[in-house]
Amino acid sequence: MNMSGIGLDIGSRKIKIVKLRKNKSQLEILSFGSRETPRGSLEGGSVLDPYVLGDVIAELVQELGLKERKVNSAVAGSQVYTRIITMPRLSLPELRQAVRYEAANFLPVPPEQVAMDVFPIREFQDREGQRTELFFVAVRRTQVERIQTACRLGKLKLQTLEIESLALNRLFAWEDASTRAFLNLGALRPYFSVYREGVPVFNRNLSFAYSGYQPGAALPCPAEYAQFPFRSTDRAINDIVREVARSCEYYRLQYGNDPGKILITGGGARIPGLERALAEGLGCEAEVGDWLSRARILQPLQEAESNELRYDFAVAVGLGLRGVRSWGTIRK
Repeated sequence: MNMSGIGLDIGSRKIKIVKLRKNKSQLEILSFGSRETPRGSLEGGSVLDPYVLGDVIAELVQELGLKERKVNSAVAGSQVYTRIITMPRLSLPELRQAVRYEAANFLPVPPEQVAMDVFPIREFQDREGQRTELFFVAVRRTQVERIQTACRLGKLKLQTLEIESLALNRLFAWEDASTRAFLNLGALRPYFSVYREGVPVFNRNLSFAYSGYQPGAALPCPAEYAQFPFRSTDRAINDIVREVARSCEYYRLQYGNDPGKILITGGGARIPGLERALAEGLGCEAEVGDWLSRARILQPLQEAESNELRYDFAVAVGLGLRGVRSWGTIRK
């Protein structure tokens, strides 16, 4: 098992790379860097131009001295299709094979055009016999191939590709909770996801983007927000609370309980007052995910660099942790 790793997060606004290692029980950030995502190369999380992306990744790789290294990356946004499904109780390899036939009934494209995986949630018995509930995830193979191309042109070897929320769950694995929720506020593709016992059980893409947020923008509070007890005239915060409230309600309808503490990540976690608005508006515990306090940075940082690392690099760091032994309580 490797003690170091590299994470690549191809975001709507920034491409981020981090190299890290585990030293005893501490996470060490060895190097990190970012570049603006070239306009027109990415849309809604979907890679449109892997060649332009590859050029930018190559610049970062050269800067950080990571040439020909293995890297872990992720997919997110509208290109990712998720669903809760029920199958007969089988071994995991058998489930992965059988789900390809089941997926033909609900996927919008032929199963041969996607890469897919399943995560067992629970086993139970009903009138049809022994059953397994699964979290199903799929992404078009063209997207996988384009990310592979971008990495190859960037002088990196793509080792694994996963959904972003898996990286977040890995990063915050020390949190002492059987259920945790993530509100990742990426610039153009925010999402809300819930994990129970380390397994994804819920994922919903949200219909707003925090990128238009401007501090101090006092906009009238629409009547539909009157149900929330906090006082806020900031349209961005109201939009976020409303969308998360909907997500929590959808989750309750499926599972009959609350999703637990909400960890806020991504650039939108910078919005002042968001934690309090979520906690008061939804009656739950909410906080900005503070992974940086558990890490050691092996280079002096300016305040702007520290803030960028804290808010923008959570997914990249979680990706880099894949394969790093004994981090927190990661489930292998």
